[in-house]
Amino acid sequence: MKAYDFNTFKDFFEFHIQKNLVDENGQKKTTLNDLAKKLGYNSASSLSMIASGERLPSSHLLESLFDAWKLSAAEKQRIRLKVEIEKRKRKGKESAHLISQFNKLAPYKKIDLKNFNVVNDWYVMVIKVLASTPDFSEDPQVISQKLRKKVSAAQVKKALALLEETRLLIRDSETGKLKPSMDRTETTHEIISEAIRQNHKSMMKRAVESVEEQTVEQRQLNSLSFQFNPKSLPKAKAKILNFIKEFNEEFNSDQSNQVYQLNVQLFEHTNGGNKNDH
Repeated sequence: MKAYDFNTFKDFFEFHIQKNLVDENGQKKTTLNDLAKKLGYNSASSLSMIASGERLPSSHLLESLFDAWKLSAAEKQRIRLKVEIEKRKRKGKESAHLISQFNKLAPYKKIDLKNFNVVNDWYVMVIKVLASTPDFSEDPQVISQKLRKKVSAAQVKKALALLEETRLLIRDSETGKLKPSMDRTETTHEIISEAIRQNHKSMMKRAVESVEEQTVEQRQLNSLSFQFNPKSLPKAKAKILNFIKEFNEEFNSDQSNQVYQLNVQLFEHTNGGNKNDH
């Protein structure tokens, strides 16, 4: 089974419970009833309700599952935080401080030059998203036109090759057409990266260009200048990350041929003692 990204939490426990019922060859090695008894429960009803999402595990059950799953300390802590965040969400309670802790524990790995270029050149990931659209064409000239000639056909050709090489795009076994290997791709947060810095600058440049090149019906640009306590920054960042994820959940459309960009920027106007301020 492929690795499960539990950032969305959907079907997380169903995935892990089912995963631990089979061996590495996919053959059943135990049953839900056997697992329940091993954990000290008379029936599998509690596990079934957790797997279906009807209820969340108690702290005691969660720790018992950890023992059965053989997870690392970091993985256990992330799951504990995620369960608590979900519990608070279902009760309508605020959990920004927990989300901030969770994001700090997110695993990341150093990227090589190929992956650096995937992030560094803004249009590479845009083309990756474009490949999800119903009428996607691999013709570099067509893609260049689609992207308002902001990139050349030669750049598009290199980007397609890079996306295939890094397996962000793969060939469909039936149609032979390129398609994303995963629905979503997210960079790390709070990690200094020249590639990400360059991507941010390029995307902001695209936003500036939209002021002159697109009508008000095609875009929505707003700004806010306000008094802000820097101590609230971790909470504010967590709220922005949550907003982006929820926005994507609601408005991402598999049936659309258009690709849009949402930029959210929060930065300081005043000199608050940053070492780069002179």
